[in-house]
Amino acid sequence: MGDSDRPGREKLAALMERMASMRGAEVRVGIPRAANARKRQDDSPLGNAALMAVHEYGATINVPARQASITRQIRADGSFSYSGRFRKKGNFQSFHLIPAHTITIPERSVFRYTFHQQKYFNQQMRRLARQVMRGEISRNAALNRLGAYAQGKLRGAFTDGHMTPNAPSTIRRKGSSKPLIDTGSLRQAITFILTGEGSG
Repeated sequence: MGDSDRPGREKLAALMERMASMRGAEVRVGIPRAANARKRQDDSPLGNAALMAVHEYGATINVPARQASITRQIRADGSFSYSGRFRKKGNFQSFHLIPAHTITIPERSVFRYTFHQQKYFNQQMRRLARQVMRGEISRNAALNRLGAYAQGKLRGAFTDGHMTPNAPSTIRRKGSSKPLIDTGSLRQAITFILTGEGSG
């Protein structure tokens, strides 16, 4: 082959390089270790990943009997302020025995529900792979776009209405029938990372 064949050889070499770059490339979507910690509002030892698993598959939790304190505010005349509602800070504290009980958490799938829409993800992967092969975008750019797409779909599953609503007692406490969104921390913990050679 002479110099006239050089452009063809260079294009082939570039194509082979792009094909090689796809080997071992991964985008992982979920709750990575860095996003697992929760700003705890209770005594639960669960991180975001474990809490997501509980909701993904549902759970029955046996809660042992325990003693709990209730704080309220009392006026100078001895009557309760705020209609006797519980307060974080107050001047009257009482102690009560909470009997053992069972909490049933219904299945509220996010990951299985989202990835059952497999054809949409396959379409995205094929489209991005073609762009990489044509040299229009880099391997990492394609993985980042795919990761962002999956992340958006997963986060959207929290509010699209497919989940079992909160129980009446939870609605009274949180003021909403929509589950898992009172702080948004679990939804925001879902992200993506690139792995494999050259992903840094």
